Amino acid sequence: MTSTSVYLAEEALSLPPDERASLARLLLDSVKEDGRSDAEIRAELQIRLARLKSGEDAGLSFEAVFGEPA
Repeated sequence: MTSTSVYLAEEALSLPPDERASLARLLLDSVKEDGRSDAEIRAELQIRLARLKSGEDAGLSFEAVFGEPA
């Protein structure tokens, strides 16, 4: 492990138990295989973009995404 990894591990271990559990879930989710091909992902993104452009999906505001006014 690099010194950066050791530092991160020490910082993570110093978190309260509930925050460590949240971090553990986040890390485990980040290494799960998606199972979709690049073409399938691209097709899904094209559908989502079309819905945004058509107004069928209004999307999210800056505030909804980042929790602060633009």
